[in-house]
Amino acid sequence: MEALAPAAAVTGGGPRFAIEKGGWTVSLVYFALLNTILVRTVTSKLSMIAFVRWVVLGGLAGAIAVVVGVVGTTLHWSFDLLAQFLLPAFVVALLIVPAAAFARWPALAGGAAVAAVAAYGLAMPSQTAPGPVASEAPRFRVLLFNMWFGNKRVADVAQLIQRENADLVVILESSLRARNALKTVTNAYPYRFDCTASGCDVVMFSRARLLPQTIARTSDANRSPYVTVGTDIAGCRLTLLATHMTRPFPHRPYESQREQAREIGSVVGLIPGAKLVLGDFNAAPWGYVVRTIEVRGNVRAATGAGGTWPSVLPGQLRIPIDHIMAGPGLSFVSRTVLPSAGSDHLPVLAEIAVTDPLQCR
Repeated sequence: MEALAPAAAVTGGGPRFAIEKGGWTVSLVYFALLNTILVRTVTSKLSMIAFVRWVVLGGLAGAIAVVVGVVGTTLHWSFDLLAQFLLPAFVVALLIVPAAAFARWPALAGGAAVAAVAAYGLAMPSQTAPGPVASEAPRFRVLLFNMWFGNKRVADVAQLIQRENADLVVILESSLRARNALKTVTNAYPYRFDCTASGCDVVMFSRARLLPQTIARTSDANRSPYVTVGTDIAGCRLTLLATHMTRPFPHRPYESQREQAREIGSVVGLIPGAKLVLGDFNAAPWGYVVRTIEVRGNVRAATGAGGTWPSVLPGQLRIPIDHIMAGPGLSFVSRTVLPSAGSDHLPVLAEIAVTDPLQCR
């Protein structure tokens, strides 16, 4: 009996060894899983940080490219295309500054700050309200709106015209259905001009007499329409030129819009005295197109906060492409971007003063 004791001890020790071995196995598996989870978590975080860094770098590169585009807008149409996005570039660069600083990326934060300051400096002249005008100067109001051919909210357009009660209303992209629906409102305007039968999309309603002068198209491949109309408003005899210019992209040839700017600018420059140039230019005020028309035509675009396209975006992300420009003898009192009325563009209302009656020929 005593000889069996060691065997029993050996037999009893087997299970304990198996349990201990099993415990070590479970522990090893646990630590292996934990290590895998930690490695993947760290890798995931590193990947996320790398992804965020690339996004920030991309945003900063885009903002810098836009600023360069504005500076080099005369060099090539592609620079001018980039320049259109100056307001979004300013917002992007501004948002990158605190994000990069929080992530401890000083070089990116500094670069974004420089880009934001540059974009602000280039954009602000066109976003600043007009200066003071003598209170005794005669004034009139102009409403400009690209209402879009597919607009389903024509009733809102009618309310807009009625509410703003402008002296001159210029509508682009108005369908026959829309014009018929607006008759109850526009009948309050005794004078109207409609060139849609000639393949043009400009319609005007006015309290002052309208004397059509020319209905023409630009000589480039895209042949955008423009019209000139004489009027006598607020005691000032002046000429109106309205147009709807082509887009800079993707319509070919890509130089067409710049050719149109040079041609329209030259046409405006030949108009003596007081004049207004207005329409959808598909171009921002700091780019080649608007600047060319301003210089060649001796006019200046109304300034003020807010873009007009696309209407779904917040104000500082929209691009101001719908413009009213005034020539000698006329000064802007205000420029206001109005709420949406069913179009991808927003309406623009400008108050204009006659500050030099001698220019009213």
